[in-house]
Amino acid sequence: MGFERPLMLLLLLLAPLHAWLRVRWLELETKRLRTFVRPVLWDRVSIEPPPSRRLSRGLWTAGLACAALAAAGPTWGTSEAVSSTGGRNLVIALDVSQSMASLDEMPSRLGRAAMEISRLAAELDDIRMALVLFSGTPRLAVPITLDREFLIDRLPREVGTTPDLAPGTRLEDVVQTMLSALPRMDLEARLGIVFSDGGFHDYSLAGAVDAASRGGMRIITVGLGGPLEVPVPTGDGGVIVQAGDTVLTALDPTALTGLAEGTGGAYLPLSDTDDLPGLVREYLDEIAASNSELAAGGSTAARRFQVFLGAALLLFVAASVLERRGA
Repeated sequence: MGFERPLMLLLLLLAPLHAWLRVRWLELETKRLRTFVRPVLWDRVSIEPPPSRRLSRGLWTAGLACAALAAAGPTWGTSEAVSSTGGRNLVIALDVSQSMASLDEMPSRLGRAAMEISRLAAELDDIRMALVLFSGTPRLAVPITLDREFLIDRLPREVGTTPDLAPGTRLEDVVQTMLSALPRMDLEARLGIVFSDGGFHDYSLAGAVDAASRGGMRIITVGLGGPLEVPVPTGDGGVIVQAGDTVLTALDPTALTGLAEGTGGAYLPLSDTDDLPGLVREYLDEIAASNSELAAGGSTAARRFQVFLGAALLLFVAASVLERRGA
């Protein structure tokens, strides 16, 4: 047994104090009576001594003790706690930098990522989704929604369709934008997916992991491209050339792996995403279950004050009736 307000247990002292005062009152009443009439004459003048009222006095004392225990808020056993754990939310971050136009994925890295996101939207129709595009400064393209058609319609299929996004990516900014798209209410299940070919060289991985952890968001990362370097195409069918050399790109999973592991998520190369919708649902179910345990964690002890309060009221009623009868 525990007590929510243990200091109230000091009220238990009222029970013996009340019993002592009642005994003292009886003694004083008897003493005053003896002062005026000698006890041997009580029968002749029809005087009865004050009743001891032992039974009613005991009931009053027990009732006060029960009332004090009720005031202290006794708890014991367990009770079921019913609480809402909020919704399941997924924010998708898609890399739309120039290297995502590379053709080592079909029809391109970006095109293949858009296909995977469309599949997620179709198979996870009960999960709210948001879309973030990044190539330098990230941008929230689709706020959290259940409107699948709107989200799919906003997916870029070719590099260059989002000219307002400058080149160069800071990973921590991407994570912060993802968090801003998610509900801030407690007990919401938050999960992020980053589709990218890597190449984050701004040393902001630690800040990105810290931001995701503080925001309660796990992150799955999906690497696009292969280990072999390929040219970066331009929009007119050529390839990018700098200082006379063809610019080459390959998948760099270093930062993607670190971000996933640091936030309790998982890194997957694109070739291992056959069951990506199932993995997403598994993570969201796990997060929701964890939130349920957290919500119920402080409510396992059942409040039992009503037991002692009810007993106190019954004892007071019985004591009052018996006291009138002199018992």
